[in-house]
Amino acid sequence: MDPRVAAWEEWLLSRLVAYEQSGRKGLHPTLSYMQAWDEALEHPHRRYPILHIAGTNGKGSTASFLAAVLQAAGYRVGLHTSPHLHTFTERMRVNGQLPPADWVDEFLQKYRPTIEALNLSFFEATVGMSFAWFAEAAVDVAVIEVGLGGRWDATNILSPHLCVITAIGEDHKEILGPTIADIAREKAGILKAGRPAVIAPVQPPAARAVLEAVATEQEVPLLWAPEGAFIPTGWEERDHRLYRSFRHQLSGRLYETPLTGDYQAQNLSTVYTAIQHLRGMGWQISEEAFAVGVREVVERTGLRGRAEWLRRNGTWYLLDIAHNPPAFTALRELLQRVPFPLQGLVIGFSREKEVEAALRALGGWQGPVFFTQAQTKRALPAAALQTIGRKLGYIGEVYASITEALAAAQAQCRTVLITGSAFLVADAYHALLSTTPQE
Repeated sequence: MDPRVAAWEEWLLSRLVAYEQSGRKGLHPTLSYMQAWDEALEHPHRRYPILHIAGTNGKGSTASFLAAVLQAAGYRVGLHTSPHLHTFTERMRVNGQLPPADWVDEFLQKYRPTIEALNLSFFEATVGMSFAWFAEAAVDVAVIEVGLGGRWDATNILSPHLCVITAIGEDHKEILGPTIADIAREKAGILKAGRPAVIAPVQPPAARAVLEAVATEQEVPLLWAPEGAFIPTGWEERDHRLYRSFRHQLSGRLYETPLTGDYQAQNLSTVYTAIQHLRGMGWQISEEAFAVGVREVVERTGLRGRAEWLRRNGTWYLLDIAHNPPAFTALRELLQRVPFPLQGLVIGFSREKEVEAALRALGGWQGPVFFTQAQTKRALPAAALQTIGRKLGYIGEVYASITEALAAAQAQCRTVLITGSAFLVADAYHALLSTTPQE
């Protein structure tokens, strides 16, 4: 990382409140901060069409699939996602590339007084940066992932070309509300009058009812992605990775992707429906572009940790940011169909997560468990996780860092699952990709 970018990241995280570091205190339940920030930036997001993505599970994969497909079709695409793995500028990619360090330095030198005067959160500051960078980089379209919720999310000052809502489930209940209906109402906050919205095919009945009610009230055309449009099929090993094939039921065509979870079938149906809508509006997106984008989503967007397999020094690692009970249920289903069984489990959570419910959803673990924690203030101490896990049959030792946990796991196992929080997976990637040579 460029030292100037590193210095700015340290300043942003130390001077500003970040949800990634401090949880709920990092959130502003109002758009007024972001509206003032947007005005200071002269509304850069009004210079390009936007696809706005919300949801509980799958929104990162869906946003990245959309961006990769549009890139493969020849469009210049801005992609805003969160959280980041290594540097905060990963949140604002253009055709997969980070903004130049010179631009980051110049932007923050210019707007540091504004950021301080407005008392912006980390997320608000970086969302504004993304919008400004996409405008300066002259993108043809931007894909913007909601950070949390929808209604009060900093991204919700947008007037999107198309909204997308992925699978809704229970997460961040301390902020979004205790019920699925409450959570769905917050997600539905991104819907805008007269602007179409694509909805993922499988939704809880309470969420579906809320989405339909809000859409009717605001005259939003809902485009429901069809359930069962894509079916997961075979596996293939290539270049120290595993790829999964999904068959499109109507055409019979196979689409290959390194995002191997069964649940990607839902995300692919959602993306395909969105692409069909864009085609109907005159966008030039071929079937081949869809296939290439789905296959090259990691390379084109930098997306990580969605049931992704890596092989290092003879050990296969499955990395998945299954950070809530519905995601752990999906992970449990995936583990029943993987090409070889997982032996070791490296796991860590953030404090506010429903840890016991998530571990119950995974259904236990027969092999050794390596309890650890990410290097963030929000991380649940590994010893506390061990105590919770032991009651549910998860037996293993505590490790102070992901590096120590990975070393112990590799010494004992040839296949290892790494899961829990996005921040733990981020630390694992850093350890695997920077300290362990690829075979």
